[in-house]
Amino acid sequence: MTLPPTRAFHQAALHTDDPGLGSAFDRPLERLMSRDGSFRVRRMGRLGGGLREGFVVLATMPALRLVATFVAAYLVMNLTFGAIYMLIGVEQIGNADLSSTGGRWLSAVGMSVQTLTTVGYGSLYPTTLPTWLLAAVEGVFGILGFSLIAAVIFARFARPTARLEYSSHALIAPYKDGWSLQLRTANRRSVLLVELEARLLLAMAEPGGSIERLSYFILPLQIDRISFLPLSWTLVHPITPDSPLAGMTHQDLTARRAEFMLIIKGVDEGYMQPVIARRSFRFDEIVWGGRYVRAYDVADGEARLHLSKLSEFTPEPAPDRLPS
Repeated sequence: MTLPPTRAFHQAALHTDDPGLGSAFDRPLERLMSRDGSFRVRRMGRLGGGLREGFVVLATMPALRLVATFVAAYLVMNLTFGAIYMLIGVEQIGNADLSSTGGRWLSAVGMSVQTLTTVGYGSLYPTTLPTWLLAAVEGVFGILGFSLIAAVIFARFARPTARLEYSSHALIAPYKDGWSLQLRTANRRSVLLVELEARLLLAMAEPGGSIERLSYFILPLQIDRISFLPLSWTLVHPITPDSPLAGMTHQDLTARRAEFMLIIKGVDEGYMQPVIARRSFRFDEIVWGGRYVRAYDVADGEARLHLSKLSEFTPEPAPDRLPS
């Protein structure tokens, strides 16, 4: 059995099949993955999932948007039931203000607030069968609604997530006697991440053709596993003759709409649960020639990490074309 030449063997090892993102499109894509790691896919047509899918959306929604969603839902519920009380007749609510339209609305909404929150001060109360039935229905909505809020909050606290900070740009940087692709990350939380693994995937469009065809490469890293992440981690892909970046220029990366997708897996020491983080760097987020400034120092015998310096770099003269 004859082994292939070393260069061809390494090229075959670097090239990978479609990882699940698609390899052919009818027109160019802006990017496969957003900077925050979410995939840029808009689902059209009928969507499944129902209540379960809605719960997952709430549990993974950004905190400010979640609070705004709950506040908006609370206001809409009160206004809706307040309008129904108005239709039934505010005079069927005990101690309601019937002197003006504004007073009627305040009484109707006040009755809804007390019922929805199950507070029941007693200043407003139903006096007829229709208002009693409506209050019973609204009370159920209130119990279910606040139970849902409690479940979502618990799910958010119980679900470990990795909050990693990344450099704003990846660098074509000097490495030993040659060049490399470098990007940097650090943990934003004080909770330690352990047993981290990193994988760097490159997607590039094939030149020519009427259909957008993508090729994928797994880029070997100088260090792809670390035991702890208390400081910053610079991930380095040495550009050797076997690298798919060998012999390329910045214009080549732009023409082929190169996109580097970083996947990091680790264990959250606080929860002792695995976490996954993703980040994408597109061709226009690559600095051609630079060296990262150290993001940590020592003061009073203690190491200090400066997250604000994570993206700082000094320019370095780089060749127009990477060595091949």
